[in-house]
Amino acid sequence: MKQFDPEKFEIRFQIANAAVEQYEKQGMDFTLKQVAAAADLEVADIFEYFPNKREILTFYYEALIVRYRLMLEEIEGFGEYLLAEKLSNFAYTMFDMLEEHEQFVSDTFRTLIVCSYAKTGFETRVRDLFQEFFTSDERISVSSSLLVNDIFYKLLYEKFTLLVRFWIRDDSEGREVSMELTDRYTAFLQEIMYNAVADKGLELARLLFSDNILGKPFESIRNMFPEIEIRE
Repeated sequence: MKQFDPEKFEIRFQIANAAVEQYEKQGMDFTLKQVAAAADLEVADIFEYFPNKREILTFYYEALIVRYRLMLEEIEGFGEYLLAEKLSNFAYTMFDMLEEHEQFVSDTFRTLIVCSYAKTGFETRVRDLFQEFFTSDERISVSSSLLVNDIFYKLLYEKFTLLVRFWIRDDSEGREVSMELTDRYTAFLQEIMYNAVADKGLELARLLFSDNILGKPFESIRNMFPEIEIRE
């Protein structure tokens, strides 16, 4: 894993944010010269960090996750939050940051992120974040943890992008419907992951097989119910 370079990130984000602002003024017709001027850089400097305009704009989304991680460092006790609280905090913060450039997000999220021809840095960082949320939570049941794998995180990521797309189209007051949907979805995930019913079934199965109870039915029944006379 590459070590995070805050200085390099700051410059890349400065370029990406300037490009987004230029996009909002004139769409994809903006030039790198205009971006360089807005970011107080030379065009040659931009090419040290990005090969083209599309990569610059795509990085804007990836930078949101980096910014969110930096915010988490300021939240005391975040590691003790319940799973639903962590997931909803992430979703709400993303909504707030996406709203900073709402028109750009509305125009490009599907094209640059959802329908990207290759795996984006945004997807990688979101999936890594989800993995940290789930693997660091000791309240997740053993049986539920067996379901957590790369396919699971990919599915979570896809559901998150659907949630963002719903938020983009949500015309309810204050986007209340998106908030309610987020609350219900994260609570549902937590209920599934924290449910220990299946764990009890696994413990029973382990007991039965480890003691060979299934292979010695009469002996087992005698031990459990000694007052009952069983004729073999």
